[in-house]
Amino acid sequence: MAKMGRPTKRTPEIEAKIFRALGNGLSRESASKFAGIGRETLARWEKRDATFGAKLAEIESDWELRMVEAATEGIAKQPKLAVDLLERRRASWNKDAQAAQVAGSQRNTIAPQLVIALCNVPESHVKATDKPQVIDIQ
Repeated sequence: MAKMGRPTKRTPEIEAKIFRALGNGLSRESASKFAGIGRETLARWEKRDATFGAKLAEIESDWELRMVEAATEGIAKQPKLAVDLLERRRASWNKDAQAAQVAGSQRNTIAPQLVIALCNVPESHVKATDKPQVIDIQ
Protein backbone atom coordinates (compact mmCIF):
# COMPACT_ATOMS: atom_id res chain seq x y z
CA MET A 1 0.00 0.00 0.00
CA ALA A 2 1.33 3.43 -0.95
CA LYS A 3 2.40 5.84 1.75
CA MET A 4 -0.19 8.56 2.29
CA GLY A 5 1.06 12.03 3.07
CA ARG A 6 0.37 15.63 2.51
CA PRO A 7 0.12 16.62 -1.18
CA THR A 8 3.14 18.48 -2.53
CA LYS A 9 3.02 22.23 -3.01
CA ARG A 10 5.25 21.84 -6.04
CA THR A 11 3.18 22.66 -9.08
CA PRO A 12 4.09 24.14 -12.46
CA GLU A 13 2.57 27.44 -11.27
CA ILE A 14 4.74 27.55 -8.12
CA GLU A 15 7.84 26.65 -10.15
CA ALA A 16 7.02 29.42 -12.65
CA LYS A 17 6.77 31.93 -9.80
CA ILE A 18 10.13 30.82 -8.41
CA PHE A 19 11.78 30.99 -11.85
CA ARG A 20 10.26 34.42 -12.52
CA ALA A 21 11.44 35.79 -9.18
CA LEU A 22 14.98 34.44 -9.58
CA GLY A 23 15.05 35.71 -13.16
CA ASN A 24 14.36 39.18 -11.83
CA GLY A 25 17.18 39.04 -9.30
CA LEU A 26 15.42 38.01 -6.11
CA SER A 27 17.29 35.81 -3.65
CA ARG A 28 16.15 32.24 -3.18
CA GLU A 29 14.63 33.22 0.15
CA SER A 30 12.63 36.05 -1.44
CA ALA A 31 11.67 33.87 -4.40
CA SER A 32 10.36 31.25 -1.97
CA LYS A 33 8.26 33.83 -0.15
CA PHE A 34 6.96 35.18 -3.46
CA ALA A 35 5.91 31.66 -4.45
CA GLY A 36 4.26 31.02 -1.09
CA ILE A 37 6.63 28.33 0.15
CA GLY A 38 9.37 28.18 2.77
CA ARG A 39 13.06 28.46 1.96
CA GLU A 40 13.57 24.98 3.39
CA THR A 41 10.97 23.60 0.98
CA LEU A 42 12.81 25.09 -2.00
CA ALA A 43 16.11 23.67 -0.71
CA ARG A 44 14.49 20.25 -0.30
CA TRP A 45 13.11 20.31 -3.87
CA GLU A 46 16.52 21.32 -5.16
CA LYS A 47 18.21 18.50 -3.25
CA ARG A 48 15.74 15.87 -4.41
CA ASP A 49 15.65 16.97 -8.07
CA ALA A 50 19.03 17.73 -9.66
CA THR A 51 17.38 19.00 -12.85
CA PHE A 52 15.33 21.51 -10.85
CA GLY A 53 18.45 22.60 -8.94
CA ALA A 54 20.36 23.07 -12.19
CA LYS A 55 17.50 25.19 -13.56
CA LEU A 56 17.63 27.43 -10.46
CA ALA A 57 21.39 27.89 -10.85
CA GLU A 58 21.05 28.60 -14.57
CA ILE A 59 18.41 31.28 -13.99
CA GLU A 60 20.53 32.94 -11.30
CA SER A 61 23.61 32.89 -13.55
CA ASP A 62 21.64 34.34 -16.46
CA TRP A 63 20.43 37.22 -14.27
CA GLU A 64 23.94 37.91 -12.98
CA LEU A 65 25.32 37.92 -16.53
CA ARG A 66 22.61 40.37 -17.66
CA MET A 67 23.50 42.71 -14.77
CA VAL A 68 27.23 42.57 -15.52
CA GLU A 69 26.56 43.20 -19.22
CA ALA A 70 24.30 46.15 -18.37
CA ALA A 71 26.94 47.60 -16.06
CA THR A 72 29.63 47.08 -18.68
CA GLU A 73 27.55 48.84 -21.34
CA GLY A 74 26.84 51.70 -18.95
CA ILE A 75 30.49 52.32 -18.05
CA ALA A 76 31.07 54.74 -20.93
CA LYS A 77 28.13 56.90 -19.85
CA GLN A 78 28.59 56.54 -16.09
CA PRO A 79 32.14 55.66 -14.93
CA LYS A 80 30.73 55.20 -11.41
CA LEU A 81 29.32 51.91 -12.68
CA ALA A 82 32.86 50.73 -13.34
CA VAL A 83 33.82 51.64 -9.79
CA ASP A 84 30.87 49.73 -8.38
CA LEU A 85 31.54 46.71 -10.58
CA LEU A 86 35.25 46.64 -9.74
CA GLU A 87 34.59 47.02 -6.02
CA ARG A 88 32.30 44.04 -6.01
CA ARG A 89 34.12 41.71 -8.39
CA ARG A 90 37.82 42.49 -8.01
CA ALA A 91 38.59 43.36 -4.42
CA SER A 92 42.20 42.34 -5.09
CA TRP A 93 42.55 45.46 -7.27
CA ASN A 94 41.58 47.71 -4.40
CA LYS A 95 44.11 48.18 -1.58
CA ASP A 96 41.50 50.04 0.50
CA ALA A 97 39.19 47.04 0.23
CA GLN A 98 41.94 44.69 1.38
CA ALA A 99 42.68 46.98 4.34
CA ALA A 100 38.96 47.23 5.06
CA GLN A 101 38.67 43.43 5.13
CA VAL A 102 41.48 43.25 7.65
CA ALA A 103 40.00 46.10 9.70
CA GLY A 104 36.44 44.76 9.40
CA SER A 105 35.19 47.85 7.57
CA GLN A 106 32.85 47.72 4.58
CA ARG A 107 34.17 50.87 2.84
CA ASN A 108 35.56 50.23 -0.63
CA THR A 109 36.77 52.96 -2.98
CA ILE A 110 38.64 53.03 -6.23
CA ALA A 111 40.14 56.25 -7.57
CA PRO A 112 38.23 57.62 -10.58
CA GLN A 113 41.58 57.96 -12.38
CA LEU A 114 42.01 54.20 -12.12
CA VAL A 115 38.57 53.61 -13.60
CA ILE A 116 39.27 55.96 -16.50
CA ALA A 117 42.66 54.36 -17.08
CA LEU A 118 41.21 50.84 -17.04
CA CYS A 119 38.49 51.85 -19.49
CA ASN A 120 41.11 53.20 -21.90
CA VAL A 121 43.61 50.34 -21.78
CA PRO A 122 43.71 48.39 -25.05
CA GLU A 123 42.92 44.74 -24.46
CA SER A 124 46.24 43.76 -26.02
CA HIS A 125 48.00 45.28 -22.97
CA VAL A 126 46.09 43.23 -20.41
CA LYS A 127 47.05 39.66 -19.55
CA ALA A 128 44.54 37.22 -18.09
CA THR A 129 45.72 36.32 -14.60
CA ASP A 130 44.35 35.64 -11.13
CA LYS A 131 47.00 37.82 -9.54
CA PRO A 132 46.85 41.62 -9.33
CA GLN A 133 48.84 43.23 -12.11
CA VAL A 134 50.33 46.59 -12.93
CA ILE A 135 49.13 48.12 -16.16
CA ASP A 136 51.51 50.70 -17.62
CA ILE A 137 49.46 53.45 -19.25
CA GLN A 138 51.68 55.85 -21.13
